Amino acid sequence: HGVISSIAAHSGRPKTSAGGVNFSWTSGGDKEPGKKYYQLYTMGYEMCMMVSTRAYCNCNMAAQELESPSGMGDEPSKKALALLKNAASIFLAVSKHMLPLSESLPVQRAPEVLQLYHQALERICRVSCQLLAINQAIIRGMSVPLVAKLYSGASHLCTLALESLTGMQHDWNDVDPSIKNFCSGGCHYFLAVGLRLMATQQWEANENGNAVGLIRESRARFDKAYSGGIMHYASKSLTERVDSDRSQTVALQTSYEKDNSLIYFGRVPKDEQTIEAKVAAAETGQWSIPPPSCRVVFQS
Repeated sequence: HGVISSIAAHSGRPKTSAGGVNFSWTSGGDKEPGKKYYQLYTMGYEMCMMVSTRAYCNCNMAAQELESPSGMGDEPSKKALALLKNAASIFLAVSKHMLPLSESLPVQRAPEVLQLYHQALERICRVSCQLLAINQAIIRGMSVPLVAKLYSGASHLCTLALESLTGMQHDWNDVDPSIKNFCSGGCHYFLAVGLRLMATQQWEANENGNAVGLIRESRARFDKAYSGGIMHYASKSLTERVDSDRSQTVALQTSYEKDNSLIYFGRVPKDEQTIEAKVAAAETGQWSIPPPSCRVVFQS
């Protein structure tokens, strides 16, 4: 509120003379977060950066909930899910209602002033919501095909986020590489896990040829996830998880192919194997922009 009042008092542009008010922002999505400072003296820009910061804070608080001693239990998961849904709704509202800004953008600009960047972050938040839904589905003993579809849904959301990021053209090189690598690798990694789950389900149902086809495709997707950069800039927990999942897939592929060639002789499909995508928590709720005078100011 103090920032808005200061800018509004100077007709949307803070004074730059001695004693005036100047605001600089670092970006949460820079390739070197916290090192560059950006300025654009308009109400719309200040609103955009403040609201984006609130969404970032919600994401950080969600991470803290999941890192608490109770871990992925019901209560932390519910709190984290609510925070992530709220962050997703904020990013979506900014992309739809606050951007594009009416003024010309400088060449050196924070990614927060770009619609496609906020679209990508909204989808990444939904990926996190999807993973929480998967965790709860596993805890509650839901069917393997359902869990596999949820993993495929996470892959689909990563693909959509990557499409938004690649649409940023020359700004692509200025975005935090950990965001880009998560999306480009995640779209293959999550599908790979879903394919492995379906392979085990098919093997147990004596559909041995289908199981071999699915586990082969899972292995191929893991290879694409690695080449897509899923392990670059990854946290220790994500690195361990991806390595463990890939090791399980390699072991199953070796076992299934050997047993099928020596015992079962199931016909292996030649077509590429995939899974129907199911997206949980698709509704992220609505976040209301302060009405309506703020919108008038930064449209003028």
